[in-house]
Amino acid sequence: MIMRISNNFIFFTLFLTFTYNAESQTDIGAVKFETLVASSKDWEGHKLPEMRPGQQELTIVRVTIPPGKQMPVHKHPVLNGVYIEKGTLTIVLPGQKETLTLGEGKAFIEVTNKWHYGRNDGKDPVIIVLFYSGPEGEPTTIFKNPDEKLQ
Repeated sequence: MIMRISNNFIFFTLFLTFTYNAESQTDIGAVKFETLVASSKDWEGHKLPEMRPGQQELTIVRVTIPPGKQMPVHKHPVLNGVYIEKGTLTIVLPGQKETLTLGEGKAFIEVTNKWHYGRNDGKDPVIIVLFYSGPEGEPTTIFKNPDEKLQ
């Protein structure tokens, strides 16, 4: 019994010592953890929708947008985050004045179920990595006009 308590105490102490805090930067030995973004709200400041029940699926996609081009208007029915690997990306919500422009190394939480598009106003390709989380089999992206090509 005493050994069991001691092992639990040691485990708990180690857990507290090595717990990763999502709000900060943590170094453990030579390994560095840096949170790029963590929030319960999207970039517009709206609360994220609750996850729907069922088996969840995580999808990670890399997208390259050539210079001067934009993605088709689309929306995401699932939660998603974006990391800008290269270039500068501008996100536009059609019919609204507010846009979001972020550069290389930045991350943001995308809007859910709102029509929008990303564009590359620069001279170099924009490379983004998208992280989607939602019920298994749910589409990650719905295009407003499915026949629309990258402009």
